[in-house]
Amino acid sequence: MARALTTLLLLATALPALAGEPRVALIIDDIGTDRAAAERTLALPVPLTLAILPHTPHARATAEAAPAAGKEVMLHQPMQAERPGPVGRGALWLDTTEGELHATLARNLEAVPNARGLNNHMGSLITRHPGHMAWLMEALAGHGDLYFVDSRTTHHTVARQIAGEHGRPFVERDVFLDHDADPAAIERQLARLVAEARREGQAVGIGHPRPNTLAVLERRLPALAREGIRFVRVSELIPEPEVEETPNEEIVQWSLPSSPSLPAARSLKPSP
Repeated sequence: MARALTTLLLLATALPALAGEPRVALIIDDIGTDRAAAERTLALPVPLTLAILPHTPHARATAEAAPAAGKEVMLHQPMQAERPGPVGRGALWLDTTEGELHATLARNLEAVPNARGLNNHMGSLITRHPGHMAWLMEALAGHGDLYFVDSRTTHHTVARQIAGEHGRPFVERDVFLDHDADPAAIERQLARLVAEARREGQAVGIGHPRPNTLAVLERRLPALAREGIRFVRVSELIPEPEVEETPNEEIVQWSLPSSPSLPAARSLKPSP
């Protein structure tokens, strides 16, 4: 195990990057149920994106605190999975109608202010259904330039295809950091993520606000940044908008402005 981890760490260091610094977008899922975990995530020393579950006890406070901490906010949209089980409030189901989907998304976005986009929480059933994904992309268009991140909880996902058909800003997860909660396993997955970024120029990783995951990130992120890895918010991976010029008008498909530089984190505790 130690030899495998050493090999991955060497690979992450040795692989040549494409033009410019390799960029890594870290997403921390399942934010909102635990205030201490949210505060610890906000304090991580690099830009990243918080995927916040709607209608959870600390969703709104965390979403409001995130921009001042240099973190981006994303709605972590609950969706029906292939296996039965609890999904969470504000979920999308296979029997959800188009009208219900639009209304549910609007309520969830209201519960998670400052959201720049959305990714799926679970959703291995919904993300493989073209009809529901088309409704979702249309609903997102009604709320501005929100992007969609496919967490890729199933190999049968159609999210990329449907997002492309609807002109929706889109990226997808490359590496899950903590399917295995063992710290050494998380280290290996983080090394895989960095290696992917060095090879491809950018990569997207998803983790969770669990003690071992946060401990690894607190320890490794500063060193990786010193080694030339540029940690970015998801919106910074969205391609520049395509502008079509005509004699009478300019047509801009979509645009996501650059995020501000990273300030200090602040507590979620209410003011006295």
